[in-house]
Amino acid sequence: MIVVGAYARIDPQQPEATRQRLDALKGVETFDLADPYRVGLLIEAESLDAAHLLIDQVVPAVEGVLGVWPIFVGDETGNWDADKTKRTFTPPAETMNNISGVQGV
Repeated sequence: MIVVGAYARIDPQQPEATRQRLDALKGVETFDLADPYRVGLLIEAESLDAAHLLIDQVVPAVEGVLGVWPIFVGDETGNWDADKTKRTFTPPAETMNNISGVQGV
């Protein structure tokens, strides 16, 4: 089991409805953050690929979600290395291309 902590920026015109839609997704739980237009996400998935699919495609497709940012990835024991190999995280090339214009990156 993979656990991902993330946050989503949500539409200020429909925060409660967006949160309800997120809570309805299998493997996704929401929690409060200090900013009322951001919601914390606890995502549980069977594999890293399944978690990535949720963060990359499923959650952003929910009406009212403006963006999603993963903060933590680990297995159910809290280890970052769920498959017991020593891998490093390399963001997809398209992610790096999207942020390449950001100052300081």
